[in-house]
Amino acid sequence: MIRLEPLTGHHDRNGFDCGVELLNVWLRQTALQHQGKGVSRTFVAVPADGAAARAWVQSGYLVETHDILGFYALTSAFVLPQDLPSRQAKRYPRQIPVTRLGRLATRSDMQGQGLGQLLLADAVNRARMAAQAVGSAGLFVDAKSEAAARFYQRYGFMPAADQPSKLFLSLWP
Repeated sequence: MIRLEPLTGHHDRNGFDCGVELLNVWLRQTALQHQGKGVSRTFVAVPADGAAARAWVQSGYLVETHDILGFYALTSAFVLPQDLPSRQAKRYPRQIPVTRLGRLATRSDMQGQGLGQLLLADAVNRARMAAQAVGSAGLFVDAKSEAAARFYQRYGFMPAADQPSKLFLSLWP
């Protein structure tokens, strides 16, 4: 019922509201520009087709086929050893190539239903595939709140020793 795809100009960015204005504004004003410049890639969750959108409507949601239900953004980055959990920091050089999960959000009325988990799983999968081609030690996220940090930790992300909002998920054994 949900399809994950790269953000394009045909998606309704203005109708998205996750309850965090900073994320809403970034999606509306910056995401597509960054994508066009190669700065980051944004992936959106949308209804799989018209029938899926109608099913959402029948379940009480106001959803159309081009509505964004959730999104995340990935970019390449370097982090320093102190940005990683101490047991993993020892394994790497002074600058560590990572894939950064810059933003992840779901529509306010759909939060708590597993969509964030689906988006995160897709982000991890894409990061793993990219790491096979260009090299990346893992997926790095700078959580914006304690609740967000707990969300990532439930899926294996480990906090940096002195910076619990900086979390890392190794892509390699």
